Amino acid sequence: MDPWEPLGHLWEEERAPDGRLLPALTVFLAGAECPFSCIFCDLWQQTLDGATPPGALPSQIRKALAAAGRERERAALKLYNASNFFEPRAVPPDDEPEILELVAPFSRVTVECHPRLVGDRCLRFAERLAGSLEVAMGLETVHPQALARLNKEMTLADFDRAAATLRGAGIGLRAFVLVAPPFVPPEEAVEWAVRSAEHAFTQGVERVSLIPVRGGNGAMEALRDAGDFTPPRLDQLEEALELCLALEQGIVTADLWDARRFASCAECTDARLARLDRMNRSGQPEPRLACTTCKGN
Repeated sequence: MDPWEPLGHLWEEERAPDGRLLPALTVFLAGAECPFSCIFCDLWQQTLDGATPPGALPSQIRKALAAAGRERERAALKLYNASNFFEPRAVPPDDEPEILELVAPFSRVTVECHPRLVGDRCLRFAERLAGSLEVAMGLETVHPQALARLNKEMTLADFDRAAATLRGAGIGLRAFVLVAPPFVPPEEAVEWAVRSAEHAFTQGVERVSLIPVRGGNGAMEALRDAGDFTPPRLDQLEEALELCLALEQGIVTADLWDARRFASCAECTDARLARLDRMNRSGQPEPRLACTTCKGN
């Protein structure tokens, strides 16, 4: 990783609470590795070997914004650094004034942070931000045994405390919920994803992203071989999204990055992924697709 070059950027559209689709720019930043070693995470593969050098993140953001083109009206910005935005090794505090100046044109800025690192620095950043701040936190699962074994070093009380801090300061909340995490029986994967989303909404979360757990980091393969992890199926992600949309409690989307790996039928995969994308954009359920090859199995 080059600390002076962004990993990439992309424009997308995100659904607002009133149903409108608004432009959002995501900038992927190269920074220090997260101090928490969650067993399911593979983001450490896109981080630096040491601390983020001072001045590196403003340089990356400046280059990414130039490459992305002119800011679109009412656009939001997501700064994802594969770590925690309010951890000093990942984001040097002295870089904040320049970062605040660079992101000033955006209506909302989303950053990611471990719930235990949400505190005074986060609140001060929100106060100085021209637009509104949204913090994305990993709730992962409310399954009590599974959460305790994910090596996230977080309890449900930690998440709830951070959510209360953010809510009290008028800061938006986005939560990541895992579909089929390790240590959750596969036949219960959808149920626990929905229960986790429900809990997030009770804590004031406005957006929930359902993330099917991916292998590829070594640890997940070891857990699979030990019988503690069963990779999710595309139909589980479909059902989880359908049931979460039926809650009508907030914005829920399915993370479709690399989702093709969870499908097993070449005939219907494209159509099923397109259906999920439409549901992400509309927030409305659609009938399941029939497939003469796999019969929906």
